[in-house]
Amino acid sequence: MKKIYQYILLAVAMVATASCSNELDDTLQPVENGTLQFVVGNFPAFGEGTQTRAIGTQDEGKTAWENGDQIIVTLISQKYGEQAVALTYNGSSWSTEASLSYLENETPSVSVFYAPCYEVTEEGTMQLRSGMQLGMTEYLSGNYEIENGIMTITFEDAIRTYSRLRIAGLANQTLTVTTTDFTPAGATEVATAAYTLTTDDNGNAFLYGVFAVGATVSVKQGDITLKDYTFSAEKNPNGTEYNKSYALDARPVIDGTLGGKTEATEKELAAMVELLKSYIENGLTTIIVTGSQPALLLKDGYLIPVVSLAFEQLTYAYQDEKNDSYWGAVDLIYQDVTEIVEYEFYVCDVLKSITLPKVTTVGDRGFWACYYLETLTFGSVVTAINDNSGEVFYDLGYEIGGCHLVLNKDQGNVEGLAPDLANNTWAGYTWKSITLK
Repeated sequence: MKKIYQYILLAVAMVATASCSNELDDTLQPVENGTLQFVVGNFPAFGEGTQTRAIGTQDEGKTAWENGDQIIVTLISQKYGEQAVALTYNGSSWSTEASLSYLENETPSVSVFYAPCYEVTEEGTMQLRSGMQLGMTEYLSGNYEIENGIMTITFEDAIRTYSRLRIAGLANQTLTVTTTDFTPAGATEVATAAYTLTTDDNGNAFLYGVFAVGATVSVKQGDITLKDYTFSAEKNPNGTEYNKSYALDARPVIDGTLGGKTEATEKELAAMVELLKSYIENGLTTIIVTGSQPALLLKDGYLIPVVSLAFEQLTYAYQDEKNDSYWGAVDLIYQDVTEIVEYEFYVCDVLKSITLPKVTTVGDRGFWACYYLETLTFGSVVTAINDNSGEVFYDLGYEIGGCHLVLNKDQGNVEGLAPDLANNTWAGYTWKSITLK
């Protein structure tokens, strides 16, 4: 009678250091007890190029095992057919309750891989997890050896035969991503269905696979198209490269210059108001405005950035007709401007927070009566505040009990503009709190 080998999969060892090593610990050698041992090395990081560093929050990819990770082992036996088991990591060791069977005198066909989009059923077969598509996760094949009924597995020398696309958006948002000429990791054919992806706490969502020359990717949130991109032959003559990470900026960005203009029209203002409405109604409430010299529009005798006027009109369109549906709805990042002009944020009740990374000069009544502003953040040291009226920060956060202020840690070195942290005062105004960063 032919002897049947049934090996209970028990992972007894792993390599778990932050670096990638090709050397096995001497203590992790197979033992002659019918148990399969697994030596699992770390993942190599996806290296992002310098061109991606300014896009969202970088993510080097998986470099070490985490609690709940699974490795799938498939075995095809001439006698017992195809079998699959999943090894699960609990933070310190790997385990499974399943088994694999094959005859003593046969050489089974074995595959080992890390593919979070897959799961193993109770019947020992592989299937895609509910809601998953190929391309949404890694699909990395490991190496293995079988000797005397002992299987040793390693990912030390594993090679990704695919690239990664990091889509940078807002945190914890649902995106619809449509691709062409994209072959997902683990697939042999081009993907045909759109992807529904959710960004993580850093605002990142990922696709794993290969984009051919001329491939396209379109990112939408609700009805808003955030990004359309083509992998051109000029930039990607052979398509995306294996084991390389690419980054796509799909954040809700508005060009404050309107394409390089210095002046704006009433028609452009009306269009900007409608754009902002559509953003908010589609859940895009963090808005980035670019351009160091925004397009200006003459309003009541003052030249004011057209984007700022649009924010004002969302909640106070006709002086006597207020709209409260957007009160405190928007987190605004004014990415490039260095100066806030007079009356720039006049009655902008739509704003929940304003972040100003580069502003050093503030004009008179620059933040007048933003009643729902929770936080005002200056990333650079403010060197000049033109407070001729005594109303630069008039009634900020009035309807919500005040406004928090965040200043550069070096603001205390500016004569006349150093904050009084004990009394939460700065520039002659009392704040809900003052934080130095």
